[in-house]
Formats: sequence, C-alpha cells, structure tokens
Amino acid sequence: MSIDVVLDGLFSGAAYALVALGLAVVFQPTRIMNFAQGEALVLGAAVSYQVVALWKLGWLVALVMVVATSIVLGLLMERLVILPVRLSGSRYAWIIATLAVALVFQSLFTLAYIDVPALRPAPMIGGQVSFLGNHIDWQELLTILAALAVMIAYDLFLRRSAYGQAVRAASHSADTAVLMGIPVQRVVMMSFVIGAVITALAGLFVAPVIFVAPASGLLFTIKGFTAAVIGGVGSPRGALLGGFLVGLLDTVVRSAISGTAGNFAVFAALAVILVVFPSGLFGKPMEAH
Repeated sequence: MSIDVVLDGLFSGAAYALVALGLAVVFQPTRIMNFAQGEALVLGAAVSYQVVALWKLGWLVALVMVVATSIVLGLLMERLVILPVRLSGSRYAWIIATLAVALVFQSLFTLAYIDVPALRPAPMIGGQVSFLGNHIDWQELLTILAALAVMIAYDLFLRRSAYGQAVRAASHSADTAVLMGIPVQRVVMMSFVIGAVITALAGLFVAPVIFVAPASGLLFTIKGFTAAVIGGVGSPRGALLGGFLVGLLDTVVRSAISGTAGNFAVFAALAVILVVFPSGLFGKPMEAH
C-alpha cells in the first residue's frame, strides 16, 4: 500500500466526513436522517462548475454563490418538506419525503447538465506538493485541511454558542425545550441551513478532483450515512473519524482488489463496528422519543 493510496483515501474521506457532519447537524435537534443530504454536495459542485468552468468568474464568486444557494436549499428543505412532515405527527414519513426530494433534485441536476458526465471545474490551486517522497495535489490537501477546519469550527460553535445549548436541549426533549422558551423550530431551521452549507462546501472542494455526476447525490448520501453511523450518529467528531475510515478503507481495498470489493469492505466494517459499538465509535445510546 503506497502513500498515494492513503492520501487519496484521506481526500475522499474528507468529502464523506463533511456529508456525515451535515447529516449529524440535522439529526441532533430533529432525530431525522436527511437522505437528500448528498444533493447539497452536488449543488456545490454544480454551482462551482457553472461559475468557474462556464462563466469564468473565479472561485471567490463560486464560494459566495455556493453558500447563498445552499442556504436557500436548506430553507426550502425545512419549510416545504420537513415542517409539514413534523406537523403531520408521523414518525417515519420523513424517510419517504427526503428520498423523494433526493430523486427530484437528481432529475433537476440531470436535466440541467444532461450532456455533462462530471461537474468538474479547474482546481482552486494547481500543482502538487511533496509529502514523504510522494506527491499530493494541492486541491486534495486543501480539501483535507478544509474538512478539519470545518469540523473544529462547528464543534466549537456547538459547544460554546447559544445555538449549541439550544441544540442539546432540543435533542434531549423538544417539548421541554419549548417550555423553557427555546425556539426549537428556529433551531431546526438553522440546523438544516448549516447542514446544507457544510455539505455544499464539500462539493465545492472535491468537484475539481473527484467524479461528481449530476445524479450522484444518493451515492454520497449513502457513504456519508455510513460514515455517520460508524462514528456515531449525531457526533461531529464521530463524523470526522467515520468519514476518514470509510474513505481509507474504500480506497485501499479498491486499489488492491476492485471497486465492488471496496464497497463490500466498507459495509462489512459497518456491520462489525455496530456489533461491538451499537451506538458507533463516538455515539451515545439513543433515547426513546
């Protein structure tokens, strides 16, 4: 196993970690797993491709537009889909609702980029950097560092802000949080927005390197979901570790055997970890709601 394979695994793991974090951000106050989360990654890739590759406006403009469009996506998702589902009183309607949203966005992205096999703009930073006698693309290194920075920033934000306290209260008991004067609905809305922005940033960073097809959102959701479960659903630190584990295991086995074997190894590892750690590596036992 070469260093190049490990670095590639860390790069793809950074993408999965950010998707897993987006899932965790939404899950904490809602106990909902958003199966349309990967569509935010495709949105980030699509906007950066449109702005950088087609409009030639540069990465700074792409960053601003990715953040703006992902905020709109998060708001639409929460207001038009999740809020009606929560008000309906059904405990499991969100599964079908979020899957339906994923399929709708896959169709929209496919129609918008029907002749584009991959949403791949030019790298933010070209060239390579030497590392232990090997070479890693600056774009891959930037993605890994960005994932670490986002994880640390959100973890601090969660622990030291009023939002973090409100999330923990809503996660424990939404009804009690409301009685304490916490605007739970606003917290839920903000969580969807933050989750969408984080996942869209993943698409912004990985699009120049990794293959992001217009209809690949569910694939990234599955890998991110696997990473979130391995690390512990709802744990930002677990999302980071789970993402890197999934990326490394998938890439190493793919390079040694095949792509199918890589997927099998990831899900086999998921099964083993859940047998030993039912709540994931960093997760806490779920309370009944």
